[in-house]
Amino acid sequence: MRGGRVLDAGGPVSLPVAYRSLPGLYARLAGATVRSQLQYRWSFTLYAVGVFCANGFEFLALLVLFGQAPSLGGWSAPEVALLWGMSTMSFAVAEAFGGGFEKLHMVLRAGEFDRVLARPLPVFFQVMTSQVEAHRAGRLVQGMVAVAFAVTEGSLPTWGAGEVARLLGAVLSGAVIFLATFVIGGAWSFVTVDASEVVNAFTYGGTTLACSPLDLFAVPVRRAVTWVFPLAFVNYVPALALLQRPDTAGVLPAGIDPSGPLAVLLVPAVALAFLGVASLAWRAGLRRYQGAGS
Repeated sequence: MRGGRVLDAGGPVSLPVAYRSLPGLYARLAGATVRSQLQYRWSFTLYAVGVFCANGFEFLALLVLFGQAPSLGGWSAPEVALLWGMSTMSFAVAEAFGGGFEKLHMVLRAGEFDRVLARPLPVFFQVMTSQVEAHRAGRLVQGMVAVAFAVTEGSLPTWGAGEVARLLGAVLSGAVIFLATFVIGGAWSFVTVDASEVVNAFTYGGTTLACSPLDLFAVPVRRAVTWVFPLAFVNYVPALALLQRPDTAGVLPAGIDPSGPLAVLLVPAVALAFLGVASLAWRAGLRRYQGAGS
């Protein structure tokens, strides 16, 4: 059965109307999911606090490391804290939207994906709305705390409205990159029996790698996380402009100023391009689905 391709591409005549109402429908479904999670307030609170503390311990370990060394690859503690905070915030936003793709392998193994194909809504939309985990906000708050520490520590350049806008744009672009990774992982679920560990290596492992300056890694690794899996554009490239640092890792093409307008436009352009690649991978994976016979 390849019904997913038919429904996802066209569907009933009334489907274009449904497409126009998707943002409002997503808001309603997400709101209903969050309200259901808040019915168990103690469980929700403890889970959110646990996520906050788990990431907090990682940040404290980073500060302890700098208690033993003045710099890491030529980067100071506030500068690395900025990298850590930007990566953490981007991943928290992506995780809120991409949880359904992360859990898709469980739906496929349970034989429940045929019900998704039978509904008159885009398959991509249904998967994205299937998991909205509001308690992940603890990770977002922890990232904000790290950025606040970096900015208020006093050794970084003074920020204005332009720098704040650039930071927000970088966080959103980084979230798109991580979301694309979740989508690619969901597409991989159609090919393998259990893709969770492979996906985790690039999602959770990717955000861990992005928390460190790229100067620490060998040249092949730098190129891989710039032009294959574009982690460098999650935080490293935009941080160069925010910190007024040169591109010591050499990830940008020659002649591009990290603080120039071309570098600013390059970050969202790479994020959208990677999301386009993820969309193609998703369509290819969906076409491979044969059905569970249910």
